[in-house]
Order: sequence, then C-alpha cells, then structure tokens
Amino acid sequence: MRAFALAVMMVFSLAAPSAAQSPRIIVEDVWIMTPPPGATEAAAFVNVRSEGNDRLLSVSCACAARAELHEMRMEGATMSMRSLRYGAPVSANAPLAMSQHGVHIMLIGLASPLREGDTVQLRLTFQNAGVASVDAEVRRR
Repeated sequence: MRAFALAVMMVFSLAAPSAAQSPRIIVEDVWIMTPPPGATEAAAFVNVRSEGNDRLLSVSCACAARAELHEMRMEGATMSMRSLRYGAPVSANAPLAMSQHGVHIMLIGLASPLREGDTVQLRLTFQNAGVASVDAEVRRR
C-alpha cells in the first residue's frame, strides 16, 4: 500500500505544473464496499492527504452511470445523507478520511455486478491537483 501511495504521489508531482501552483496529493486506502446481490449502487471510500489546500470536486467511474460525493450526518435522532455538490476539502491540517458514516462516494447505476475481489478504477478530480486515477478493490468492510 505504501508503494501505491508513493506512486500516486510521484504521478502528481510529475503532472503538476509546479509545486507552487498545485499541492501534492496522496490517495490511500481506496476501496468499494461489496454491494448485496442485485444492488444498483455501491459505496466507495478513499483517504486523501495534501501538502496544501485543495478540494475533491468530483469522482467518476466506468463501472457506474454516475458517481457522487455524499455525506452521512446525524440530525437529531435521524441519520441523513446529502450530496456534497461543491466537493470535500482536503488540506495538510485536515486530511479527507472517508467512512461509512461520514463522507463517501456513491456509485449509482452500476453497469454490472461488483464482486468481492474485483478491481475498479476511480477518477478523482481535485480543484488544484487535477485528476488522479486510482484502483479500488471491492471488499467487505
């Protein structure tokens, strides 16, 4: 996993026009929760660290009609989920750690069933760092 994080970090350092313009992004622990049989949606998770201020704006995946950033939140005694239309911030002081009961990615309109052990590519688009393509393993919690 460490080698994967270093590879992603190297890609961003090579792709960025200069360190002053784009913070370096490190994407780790990329996975998709195994959906139940027949499901048309699945939840995906990543952890993102940055050397500066940035924002994860969107996610896309060939495995689904669309991917959306969502957040689970307690409102009184009720758990609710809302779309993060403006993305999710990430900075050196506040990494983005996705979880089942917090910020996560919803893959909606799955093109085919996702099975435990499958690998799916996610494209993460950041406001400053640009696009990162990462492989997500389908697994149980």
